Amino acid sequence: MVKAGKALNAFFPKMIHLTCLAHVFHRIAETIRSKFTKVDELISAVKKIFLKAPSRVEIFKNMYPDLSLPPQPIVTRWGTWLNAANYYCQNFQEIKNVVAELDATTSMHIEKAEILLENNDLKNELINISVNYYFLVDVITKLETRDLNLVESLSVVEEAVKRLEKVQGPIGDIVNSKVKDVLQKNSGLAEMKAIKNILTGISSEASLDVELSPSDIVNMQYCPITSVEVERSFSRYKSILRHNRRSFEFENLKMHVIINCNHNN
Repeated sequence: MVKAGKALNAFFPKMIHLTCLAHVFHRIAETIRSKFTKVDELISAVKKIFLKAPSRVEIFKNMYPDLSLPPQPIVTRWGTWLNAANYYCQNFQEIKNVVAELDATTSMHIEKAEILLENNDLKNELINISVNYYFLVDVITKLETRDLNLVESLSVVEEAVKRLEKVQGPIGDIVNSKVKDVLQKNSGLAEMKAIKNILTGISSEASLDVELSPSDIVNMQYCPITSVEVERSFSRYKSILRHNRRSFEFENLKMHVIINCNHNN
């Protein structure tokens, strides 16, 4: 994408290429996941315990009717793994009690979960994630929000980076190294920060590589720093152009497009 962005600059000289910052934080979350192996093993084991097992789900619901089932994170879905880790931290004893009620001879995953739940290192990992990294879920959610201007969205990013820099310990150092690496490779971020400083009245020492007029910079206040809207458009196109539409008349298509372009979901 970076090479494509550089090539397009020949045709669009005012274009600034910026890697989606929501995806950047997802990559940081993937690094966090790789460093907490016991938590990852627990999430995987418990997910398999309740997968296509209505009798075990019934035991869970009978014991804790007001508690939702453990989340089943999807690796490609932003923030779902951190959300699952926080769930186990908040409901550790409840999950342990449910697993203890299950017959370990019926599944190797139950036995594995029992062993993990007795491990003190697992508790420490869950606490570490909940205290130091769970906030990234809210960061990604905020960046996915519509109608954020450039100043607001970059403020969310800068605040998140500051919080990550405060995390101490060997894992904190690795995560901070990852943060610096992905942000340094994001070539357009420095220019967007310089534009933000201009918009907020802060004198910026950084010079812009792109020739922008005052009116261009005024319009940049609405510049998105994520590709979330593109992802949303793909979902809409998939809905409109799905293969089972056999008799979709133009008038219906026109109304369908208007509805999809104006709804706020």
